[in-house]
Amino acid sequence: MPLSEPAARKPMHTRLVQMQGYLREDGLWDIEGFLLDTKPFDYHDPRDRLKRAGSPVHQMSIRLTVDHRRTVIAAEAAIDGAPHPGCFDVRAGIQSMVGARVGSRWKEEVRSRLPERAACTHLSELLVAMATAVFQTQAYGTNPEGASPFDALRSADRMPFFLDKCASWRLDGDNVAQIFPQWKKPATGR
Repeated sequence: MPLSEPAARKPMHTRLVQMQGYLREDGLWDIEGFLLDTKPFDYHDPRDRLKRAGSPVHQMSIRLTVDHRRTVIAAEAAIDGAPHPGCFDVRAGIQSMVGARVGSRWKEEVRSRLPERAACTHLSELLVAMATAVFQTQAYGTNPEGASPFDALRSADRMPFFLDKCASWRLDGDNVAQIFPQWKKPATGR
């Protein structure tokens, strides 16, 4: 269902976030995140330089290479557009993510390895959001054609990580009852 009809308004800012996941020939996985901020009007940046409508306020990318356990093997960042000269100095900090494991508490892991004063807010936000792209990329395994991401999860001894983490996967909900009945809990009310 689409959003309701908006009030009269004019565009002020556009943020594009795009993520893509790849299976590499060596069995590792590359997850790439891209962030682009633009303004639909000409403006002056903090150093009074004229910026034309549509030119990047922020334009940056991250590539994480992870193994089958979602451990970060390699990490790199590129900043092609930023409002301040110091913004370009933080790219190397992304290397601190090597060895981290994408999973529960990923946001906290990013914050501890990339402290706010030594990092870029936008790169850190993009990195946090990339976690779900890692899971989605690996969901069907290395031979995805015709596969179900739930087959192995149904027979596992541990509850899948995503159960009880959103409304669709509530332990007392229909999805869990139908797909993971061994983890179903009685309804507790809402």
